[in-house]
Amino acid sequence: MGTRFWLVQVSSLATLTLFLSLGTWQLERGNVKHQIESKQASDVDGVVNSIPVAPYEKWRYQQVELVGRYLPEYQFLLDNQIRDRQVGYSVLTPFYSQNDKQWFLVDRGWIAQGGSRQQKPKLVLDADMRTISGSVYVPYDDSFTLGEIAEGEDFGWPRRIQFVDYQALSERLNISLLPFTLRLDAALEDGYRRDWAANQMRSQKHYGYAFQWYAMALAIVVLWWLYSLRPLIKRG
Repeated sequence: MGTRFWLVQVSSLATLTLFLSLGTWQLERGNVKHQIESKQASDVDGVVNSIPVAPYEKWRYQQVELVGRYLPEYQFLLDNQIRDRQVGYSVLTPFYSQNDKQWFLVDRGWIAQGGSRQQKPKLVLDADMRTISGSVYVPYDDSFTLGEIAEGEDFGWPRRIQFVDYQALSERLNISLLPFTLRLDAALEDGYRRDWAANQMRSQKHYGYAFQWYAMALAIVVLWWLYSLRPLIKRG
């Protein structure tokens, strides 16, 4: 058996492992989304009036209502957010909860980039006390990032960022941000486009992707058997 034979075996095994891993990952994400959808459908927890506490994953998509104030002079533009084939930003604004004495980010929705990338959108907001409500969004542990959080010499505010790193953003603001984002309810003022449900992948879609990856893994096994292992067994 030559080098080509072993190269085929290693490549087949690596591809099979990759497809199975991707299928399992999608299946797990589907299960998580299914639990969230069931929780939202039952709505047994209602709306709470306090800041989530660790472990924050248990608060994912919980509805909360809080009193406090924004920090309008220091806002972030999460880059490369697409809506209807148009490039824009998610507007992330620090908010201080008066009762809990804690800071966190509020996603106030999507805003178009505009005609020129060199000119950032103008974000109008005051620092008056107000009551806000929304759903808690906690990132998944398996999310990954690539590159720097901010591109080039992007100074001034609002600050354009490529991904959300709560520790890095806390250091930029010189405040301690809790590791979640509150997605502002669409009915409230002081926000932009907020179609959260439309932009959230449902559990059935994850299950569909898992089926596709497992099907491709099965195809690899069949081809591996037909063109590599079976001829080897026959010769033996």
